[in-house]
Amino acid sequence: MAIQQKDRARPAVPLNERLFRLDEAEGGIPVLLGWRCPDCGHHFFPHRTICPGCGHIGLEEVDLSRRGKVWTYTIAHQVPPGAIVEAPYVIARIELPEAVLVSSLITDCAPEEVRVGMEVEITPVKVREDEEGRDVLAFAFRPVKKPAKETKS
Repeated sequence: MAIQQKDRARPAVPLNERLFRLDEAEGGIPVLLGWRCPDCGHHFFPHRTICPGCGHIGLEEVDLSRRGKVWTYTIAHQVPPGAIVEAPYVIARIELPEAVLVSSLITDCAPEEVRVGMEVEITPVKVREDEEGRDVLAFAFRPVKKPAKETKS
């Protein structure tokens, strides 16, 4: 389900440019666009104009972390009409280091492998092609790959 920039011959575009951008310097990895209050420092996703914590008007756009942890999740066994996923699939709330919760699909693992607290990272997911033949991408999260353990000689 997830794709990497090197797998794409054409440029790609984000499904929703208000939620994320594609970092071409990092291989087309999605970067979530968060908002930070300059007064109290709280972060938000998606876009807000007013900080609900302190009432400050005019938040700053910031890039959010690419990794987080599964805060909660559910396994869906039915697919709504027009969906790009097949059942069963996992919908999760991902807690980022900025104390922001992001709703997302979990990909690249079986639904029964997902656990609360599992480390995940953002990854691009192809939704469709646009009229110009470019891949239109959404974002999802996948488990962080653990480095292979070295064997003792």
